[in-house]
Amino acid sequence: MNPWKFYDFLDGRGEERRNNLIPVWLDSLPEKAAAKIDARILYMQAITIWAEQYVSALKGWPEIFEMRVISAGSQYRPIFFYGPLRGEVTLVYGAIEKGKLPRRALDNADNNRRIVLNDRRRICEHVFGIKPIPGKLSGK
Repeated sequence: MNPWKFYDFLDGRGEERRNNLIPVWLDSLPEKAAAKIDARILYMQAITIWAEQYVSALKGWPEIFEMRVISAGSQYRPIFFYGPLRGEVTLVYGAIEKGKLPRRALDNADNNRRIVLNDRRRICEHVFGIKPIPGKLSGK
C-alpha cells in the first residue's frame, strides 16, 4: 500500500460546482511537462520520504509547499498541502515559476487549502493524464 494518497482541489464553480482545476492546468501544459508531473506524483505516492529536489517549503507560507518539476527549461510548480488527513496530499494550485512565484498564486493556493480543511467534499482523488495523446489509435 502506498504511504501517500494524492487529491485535487475542486474549485466549486461551474455547472456541477465541482470543477477540478488541476487536470485543467496539466492539460494546458506541454505534453512532456504534464507527463513528467504525473510521473512524479506516481513516484511520490510510493515513497515515504521525499528528496529535497522534489519538494520545497515556501518561505512565509508554512502550510503550503511546492513540487519542483523542470521540463524543457521551464519550472512547473504544483502547489500542495499535507492533508486534510494523515497520509494525504492535496494539490491546490498549479503555477509556472519565472524567477519567483507571484504572491497572488500563493494567496490562491492558501485560500484553497483553507476551503479544503473546512469542507472535505472539495477534493477528489488525483486525476492522471486526461489529455489525449496524438497518434494513439482509438479502440474502434
